[in-house]
Amino acid sequence: MGLLDFLKKQSAGEKNAVPEPIHVHEKKLTVFAPATGRGVALADVPDPVFSGGVLGEGYGIWPEEGVIYAPVSGVVSATTPTMHALGLTSKDGLEILIHVGVDTVEMRGDGFISFVKQDEEVKAGQPLMSFDLKKIHAAKHPEVIIIAITNTSELAGVTPVEPTEKIEAGAPILCVSAKAAN
Repeated sequence: MGLLDFLKKQSAGEKNAVPEPIHVHEKKLTVFAPATGRGVALADVPDPVFSGGVLGEGYGIWPEEGVIYAPVSGVVSATTPTMHALGLTSKDGLEILIHVGVDTVEMRGDGFISFVKQDEEVKAGQPLMSFDLKKIHAAKHPEVIIIAITNTSELAGVTPVEPTEKIEAGAPILCVSAKAAN
């Protein structure tokens, strides 16, 4: 089932429909775009906690569609009851937070569907959640998807790709340099 079929099923009331995974050409210490949309520098995300780098280096995507795909292979390390955010720990040890929208916790899960649970192993490109862009917009929340590497301080560096008008889900967005072992 492609994304259009998934969206048709969702609008027809089939809320448990899960979109097909996307193909990701995995590369060590690389984080891939979890959605298709307009890429923005983390500093330009309209949330001071994220844009200030408090939770680590990262990237923002103004999404075109309401599906989040795993940006790495690893384990779901954190979930929220409101389903607006989740954490992943990659096989490389990267701790990644994916946050859909700004202040969307206030929506109390309305418009969000999770396809995974805590401690579940996931593969890069696997659908993790869906969200309703119209509901987020109607609730007057910025719809930006925020990807932050929360253990940035343990790394030698995080290099984001240049912001672009269109970034495809599965494209590399962050390249990480691990600290040398002591």
